[in-house]
Amino acid sequence: MEKAFYEGLVEGNIDKLLSVPKSDIHNHSSKGCRSAWLQDRLNCKLPKPPAKFDGLDGMHEWFSTEIKPYCKGSEKLILRWEGAFAEAKRNNIKRLAMNFGVGDIELVGGGDFFKETIETFHNEYCPDTVFEPELTYPSFCDVQLEADRIDEYISDGYFKSIDVCGGENVQPFEAFIPLYKKAEKYNLTKIMHVGETGSAEDVRKAVDVLGLDEIHHGINAAASKEVMKFLADNQIQLNVCPSSNVMLGFADSYGAHPIKILYENGVKLTINTDDLLIFDSTIENEYLMLYKSGALIAEALDEIRINGLKSRGGLIE
Repeated sequence: MEKAFYEGLVEGNIDKLLSVPKSDIHNHSSKGCRSAWLQDRLNCKLPKPPAKFDGLDGMHEWFSTEIKPYCKGSEKLILRWEGAFAEAKRNNIKRLAMNFGVGDIELVGGGDFFKETIETFHNEYCPDTVFEPELTYPSFCDVQLEADRIDEYISDGYFKSIDVCGGENVQPFEAFIPLYKKAEKYNLTKIMHVGETGSAEDVRKAVDVLGLDEIHHGINAAASKEVMKFLADNQIQLNVCPSSNVMLGFADSYGAHPIKILYENGVKLTINTDDLLIFDSTIENEYLMLYKSGALIAEALDEIRINGLKSRGGLIE
């Protein structure tokens, strides 16, 4: 048990929590910076998020109308990416996975400029952090078109994982097989957003159909003992984002969050921020809120923290 982490939780000591190595591996890069950091760079006051959003549509509408007008265009997108790395430095994030969409990569000028820009920020802010870029696609995309051109993005080995997000059950899982077959060819970790609005059975089916290694969210697996056993037996990791779930209404509260049931049933878990710029909850706060609410004890939270530090190459020191 990491002493500073334990004391940070018990005392509510943010400095101690910040000092401890952590991971953030469910992080939407364009929304991965703190509002306070972005305000300083833009020299303006950004609106605070509501305590609860009206689901995913309400969240997207709020971001589009309240935040996006302040940071449109490629330069402001790059600024938000910089802020995500600045937060990794501030929070002692030693393993960082951020997802990037093809559209954003093209917006800033294509793959070469994108990689140069991202690695500049990585080396400037947190060079000792294991960084695992993730290529993400919207669930409404033309799958065959994207599968036909994905090689240009992943053939050089820069991206470490693939994800599909942007709403569940938009297309059947089978529709995404061409993308995930390409990901498998290049040895990418296969991930999908599923089981946040979808069912426990959706989680199991997505793993079966697409050969997923991890799930972003997956919290509704807690409704099924059989699905939780399936995840635990197959070591399928759920990358959970508590504040996102609570503020979107997919979990009633931190204390009642399904992470407790998932943990007690042996499911591998990590704790993450999702969209920091929207939910305004940094990674140390995610741990603290779960502890203060009684959802998980300090020892369980430390076990989850350590699990998040296990990259594909082993535990990050």
